[in-house]
Amino acid sequence: MQVDQNPSFRKTITPWYDSNFACWVLIGSMVPVFCFAVGGVIVANNDPVLVPHVWFPFLLAGLSGFLAVKVYVRLKNRINNE
Repeated sequence: MQVDQNPSFRKTITPWYDSNFACWVLIGSMVPVFCFAVGGVIVANNDPVLVPHVWFPFLLAGLSGFLAVKVYVRLKNRINNE
């Protein structure tokens, strides 16, 4: 009979960059970036010279919002599974 290498009573060790505190810090840093990018979209849409460059703050807002939501979902799933 083989010995089980991963018994069910062992708790999984998460690396420091995936800890709850690191996830909250990442979410906390992405929210101001998202707000800054939304402000950039508003400013770029109001100035006709900057309209061709509105893609950059829009992309920044999308990526930072996506990352914040993704990390929050990961954090919520981890808390619910514990």
